[in-house]
Amino acid sequence: MASILRTGKFIRYFAGFTRNFVVDSVRHSENGNNLLQSTSSIGIQFQHRFANNPAPKSDLNLERQLRRLDQDVRRSGRISRRDIEEVLEEIRTQRSATSSQSLLVIRCCGNLVPEEMPEVRTALVQEIWKTLNALNIPMDISHYNALLRVYLENEHQFSPTDFLTEIESKNIEPNRVTYQRLIARYCQQGDIDGATRILEYMRSKNLPVNENVFNSLILGHSQANDLESAKGILSVMKQANLEPSADTYTTLMCCYARHGDIDAILSTLNECEKGEIFLLDKDLLDIVYALSINGHADKVDLILAKLRISTGFNQDAVNVILRLVNKGYEDVGLKILRLMPRATRPDGTQIDVGIFFIKQLAKVQRPVEKILNICTILQDEGLNPKALLVATEAALIYGGVSIAMPLLRELKNSGFPIRQHYFWPLICSAKPTQITNILRNMQDEFGLSPNSETLRDYVIPNLKERNWDKIINFLRDAGISNGNAAASAAYVALSNNDLKATSDIMNTYRAYYAPSLFRPILLTALSATNDYDSFIDVLRQLHESVQNRSFIISGGTQRADDDESAAVETSEEAVSEVDEQNQSFDVVGAVLNDVCTYFRIKPLDTLNKILPALVKEGLSISNKNAARLSERLASEMTTEVAEILAKLSSGELVPVPLKNTEPRKRSLDTLTVEELKRFIANVGTKGDKANNLKRQLLSACFRTGNLGMTLEVIEKLEAEGFNIPNGVWAQLIDLYATENKSAEALEQYEKLKAKDSEFVLDNLKTVHVAKLLIEEERFDEAIKFLERNKKEELLPDGEGSFNYTSTVWRLLNSLAEAGNADKLQKLFDTLVGGNYICPTNILLGPLIKVHLTNANIEKAIETFEQICEKYKCTPMKNELACRLIQMEDAANLQKLTDLSTNIHGEVNSLYDLVFSFVECGRIRQARKILETPGLRTRPQRINNACERYKNEGMVESLEGLMEATKDLNHIDRNKIYYNLLLSYCKRDEAEKGLGLWTKMQEDDITPSDAFLIKLAELLKKNNIKVPFALPAKISSTAAAVESWPLDDTQKVKKRIAAQGPPTTLALFRKAIKDGDIDTAVTLKTKLKPNVTLSHTDLSSLIELLVRAQRLTDATKYVNELLDAKRFPIPKIFKFYLNKIALSGDVCTLQQIGKHLSNEEKKMVSFDNRLCHAHIVAGKSESYLQSLYDEISAAKTTEEAAIMGEKFPRGGAIGILNENPELLPLFEKVAEKYAELKQLGPINVLWMYYLSRGDEAASKSIWDKYLSNAPRLMFQRVLQTARDQKDIKTAESLVNQLRDSKISEGAIGIAYSGLIDIHITDNNLDKALETLKTAIKDVCLENINRTALIRLKTALQKQNKEFPYQIPEKKSQNNSSSSSQSSDDDVTPKRPETRPITRPTK
Repeated sequence: MASILRTGKFIRYFAGFTRNFVVDSVRHSENGNNLLQSTSSIGIQFQHRFANNPAPKSDLNLERQLRRLDQDVRRSGRISRRDIEEVLEEIRTQRSATSSQSLLVIRCCGNLVPEEMPEVRTALVQEIWKTLNALNIPMDISHYNALLRVYLENEHQFSPTDFLTEIESKNIEPNRVTYQRLIARYCQQGDIDGATRILEYMRSKNLPVNENVFNSLILGHSQANDLESAKGILSVMKQANLEPSADTYTTLMCCYARHGDIDAILSTLNECEKGEIFLLDKDLLDIVYALSINGHADKVDLILAKLRISTGFNQDAVNVILRLVNKGYEDVGLKILRLMPRATRPDGTQIDVGIFFIKQLAKVQRPVEKILNICTILQDEGLNPKALLVATEAALIYGGVSIAMPLLRELKNSGFPIRQHYFWPLICSAKPTQITNILRNMQDEFGLSPNSETLRDYVIPNLKERNWDKIINFLRDAGISNGNAAASAAYVALSNNDLKATSDIMNTYRAYYAPSLFRPILLTALSATNDYDSFIDVLRQLHESVQNRSFIISGGTQRADDDESAAVETSEEAVSEVDEQNQSFDVVGAVLNDVCTYFRIKPLDTLNKILPALVKEGLSISNKNAARLSERLASEMTTEVAEILAKLSSGELVPVPLKNTEPRKRSLDTLTVEELKRFIANVGTKGDKANNLKRQLLSACFRTGNLGMTLEVIEKLEAEGFNIPNGVWAQLIDLYATENKSAEALEQYEKLKAKDSEFVLDNLKTVHVAKLLIEEERFDEAIKFLERNKKEELLPDGEGSFNYTSTVWRLLNSLAEAGNADKLQKLFDTLVGGNYICPTNILLGPLIKVHLTNANIEKAIETFEQICEKYKCTPMKNELACRLIQMEDAANLQKLTDLSTNIHGEVNSLYDLVFSFVECGRIRQARKILETPGLRTRPQRINNACERYKNEGMVESLEGLMEATKDLNHIDRNKIYYNLLLSYCKRDEAEKGLGLWTKMQEDDITPSDAFLIKLAELLKKNNIKVPFALPAKISSTAAAVESWPLDDTQKVKKRIAAQGPPTTLALFRKAIKDGDIDTAVTLKTKLKPNVTLSHTDLSSLIELLVRAQRLTDATKYVNELLDAKRFPIPKIFKFYLNKIALSGDVCTLQQIGKHLSNEEKKMVSFDNRLCHAHIVAGKSESYLQSLYDEISAAKTTEEAAIMGEKFPRGGAIGILNENPELLPLFEKVAEKYAELKQLGPINVLWMYYLSRGDEAASKSIWDKYLSNAPRLMFQRVLQTARDQKDIKTAESLVNQLRDSKISEGAIGIAYSGLIDIHITDNNLDKALETLKTAIKDVCLENINRTALIRLKTALQKQNKEFPYQIPEKKSQNNSSSSSQSSDDDVTPKRPETRPITRPTK
């Protein structure tokens, strides 16, 4: 009674409030399970704004992220800190947010993030608040109220008075919610007097109160240790005509729990039960939490027994367990975990639970003993057999070395294998001084020798050391082998574009340097440094590595101390490179091919610096790689390069011995003639061994090319009775031909034929003899000799070596340059007819060249056409085009372009023609092509042309390209202007450079900073005043002042002083803008730790790297963004993912996929790209099997629906087209999806059968699965039918669709396709008949308007009537997208020009 009287003083505050009372229970207005409920108008507000004014893309992106947060809250009652930080980063990037959006972000930082400690959540909301203020985002009292609520949930210590003062200083009027929450704050502190003052103020302002105020007062009395008054609030509520709700009773019981009064709690529970006041499981869990954190965990069992375990219990349990762990009461959390219902798998086994619990233990760094104890309990009770593994993983990510190491030891003791990558997070988070201990522990305690990947990707970058000798010594001190340390250091040095350091390391330390690792980055380093000497050194060491590995694998021996060389160390990369493990792997040839790929613009410039050095080093390449190089160079091939490649592929070069290396045991084929003679003398002249040596002696004689010595040895061996084999006599014929002794060669040939009438000389030797006869003007004899030695079939490889091909080309080219067309054609026909050669662009070139030499352009075109039709090759196309342009032969030029289009495609052929026109000074014609409607832009081709013109000094062509692209907005002309300026700089033509700047103003093109800086340097060099302000990069005040008139000097000084030196971030953005990748990468590494690049900056860098084909570097920065819980700009992300997919890099895509949600994957078509990567990588079968396994594991229709959405519809048809043998497996997958009502895969299978003409199979699928489907994909079938003019397929499609339930618009599309095919076949009567049939099934408006126009036009040309009125064109906004509704398969459409004929193989 006394307590009730004490609380009676509140009655006067509440009397009369009932007329203003707002019935707004916390369960409805502030329910934590509905983030958007308290701001329900936001959705409407956005909806109207978006409908009337299209929102910027950034707003949509932010709105999408907030919508996802709301979905997470609705689903699980919690969100992650990462999600909030992503939203904050998006706001910072876009520098804007609406008032409603900012309100939601603030609201997210309280109990909705149970994984984080309250102080972390408070720091996060304060950071958000600071950002919103800095961006001047408008905020009102609702934002302050949201901030108050977060402070209350996080139990943040703040002064209500100060908070109120701050609000008033902003001229913002507090409302009743503000005062209610300030009351709550006073009550949290147990300050009833403070709460009373607020209540009095609310009464004076006639502000209403609700149940929240009473609940706060209950809490306040409890905090003041006055439970009597706390309970008395219930009576006060009833006197104020307000019945206490479940929330009120829960608050009261939590107050009892604080004092450990379990009897009062149980009594109150009984009272609620009698009064039919229903308490949720969440309410009881709140009581359990209150008991636990106030030191009464021993009493929670009585409350846990009251739980009903109703729907949604698990999510409430997870949230309270996380909060308990944060407070250190994981034992109570374990009790709750045991009560959580477990889901089951399809096979009936229960799914593991407690992963979140274990991770949280590691995250808040609970004692290791406690973590191990709980893991043991979970494993013993069968709740989670992998508990220890989960704990170890979490410790590696969150806990650091002190927690991770004991868990790793326990994991090892439990029999789990310890892997290298477990230690990577520890290495990344450790200080350099701690890395030694980690490496030692890996070896001593876990028996793991750190592999190359660990060292190069994690250890060395985190050592923060740039002295390579110190790095290697550090690694050796940590127990790493000498070779492994050196190879890893060399790789990191090379990846940093430090070719010299890489060369020094390789020359100093003997190791196995795996070409598979070094090749991808070797040319990047060469491009960045132009250090060709170091490049050759590195290439030589890669070659030696392959030779050493081959020597060891083939049974050779090696010094004992070379265990450190990593030559026998089997890293994953080395093992995967199967070719490197045998001597056939040609690393030098492979790198040379890489050179042609990397330096596309002018590969000969680079090759001319590399090839002679390789000959000097005595390195060889395979015939196969030499042939590839020749094909790549095509018309750029020169006689000098051909001769060098012939030397490199001849097999006669001997590597120059390396310094400081011991020679390996030499094989017989490397011994000299004199050495073999001595060897034979030592072993005697009898027996098989002696005969073998004599054969080697003859081979050595032929290798020397010394005819006299060879004849002398043959004569001596014959005298000794040695049987000279026919092969030796054939080699002698070749040696005679090489020495220009045709008579002796033919004489020896006749002797051989007399001895063996079936003898046929091999191709290379035959061509050598024929070449000699032609040089002696004995052409007919040469032809007869070739015919006598012709082969029954073309040899696949062997004699199709580059040395042989080069010899044939030189022979043909000599006749072409001499203008002997008839002889050349006869020789070529003889070579082809005798199966000496397989025609290629290289060998076909002389057939065109001879007519150009004779100025017979008609014959050249005729020959070119024959070659295109017969061999699907286009030799000397550019030379022909330029000649025709100069002759103004439009007819033949059109013919040439048409022939090229059939082989290379229309776009490539048109761009080739553009550059030919430009090079010939025909700007108007080039521009006319670039203005062609629908011509797709190829910026890389234009950039490549600019680089080539600049490098070759073709200034006129650059000027022509600049004029040809004028006012073409789809072409970026900045590169053209910049390259033209660089060309003027080379010529020191300052006036032209200045005129270029003026012209850019006329063309409304903004010059880049790089352009202005370069132009300023040119003008100053020629003592010409700089008429523009220098960019920030020019920091010299004197330089700036000199470029301005004297009266402006002070202004310039002030301006430059005010600007100050440019920051590293500004320089980085400048480098990105200028496309200077290497500078941008270097500057990024120099950024201070407190400077964070925005996702826009990093996305721009990623885009540049992808365009430069530097996918490894691009992947590094993509991962950097994803690891920081950020994402690249979607457009750039899609571009990057597409390139990764085209390269077949499945592993990288899978790693990226782990960072993406299903919604994010859908945005970037991730699953289609992953599917395509599997196709490129030849892993289609395993991919299909994984899809089958995943859909088989789906337990609910919701899970099946998610799998159905993820299925790669576009990529799946590619699997069937590329791997038809996988059809049975695909059918199995499709049927499994169909069993779960997911028809996408079976739809793809139906399209495949229909496209292949298998009408029976397609009809079976149609009848069984698709006949009642409201939505279908069929566009690809229609496209195939159009391309192949396949009327039967189109008719089958129409017949199946017309009786289905899909929309009329979709059926109309199918009919339109059939009509188009009839029109293409010029069967207009049939087309008109099809149209008449169509309008019986669909209205005319649903027939494609373009098809109707085409049919009408075609009929009118034949003076026939089109009997229908073509409907008006629909506006895009009002038209229903029937095609889209019927076809999810987004396929790139080929331009409607001419069909592309693929070359036959």
